[in-house]
Amino acid sequence: MANLLKQGMTPQKLSATVAVGTIVGIIPAFGVVTIFVTAIAARFRLNIAATILVSYLAQPLQLLFIIPFIKAGIFMFGLSEIKLTVDEMLSMFKTDWLEALNTLWVANLAGVSAWAILSIPSGVILYFLLLPLFHKVLPKKVEAL
Repeated sequence: MANLLKQGMTPQKLSATVAVGTIVGIIPAFGVVTIFVTAIAARFRLNIAATILVSYLAQPLQLLFIIPFIKAGIFMFGLSEIKLTVDEMLSMFKTDWLEALNTLWVANLAGVSAWAILSIPSGVILYFLLLPLFHKVLPKKVEAL
């Protein structure tokens, strides 16, 4: 397993792997992380297993950031503010469950949109922050004489 994770790792690829895995791991939409991170890792020829592992490790942050992303999306797109407490959501579903689903769907879509807008700059910043660290940590390749 360790060989699979280290396969073809340069400081640049490891930094990109961690950045992509982290950014995709915090997307405020449940159930799409693995497919999304696999597609991106394959497209950019990153280590797929390592990228998926990083995204899984970052998923607790997904729970932490889901409400802030939704609130940011609501603010960015000028949507009406919704209460995201459990009691308020239960009340919404008791009143009109179809309207509640629609409202939460739009709010979650706004959160995914906010994530999409912030993901590329955040990913680039994370990549460049991690790059010097991985240059120090990864062993230097021995050149043949």
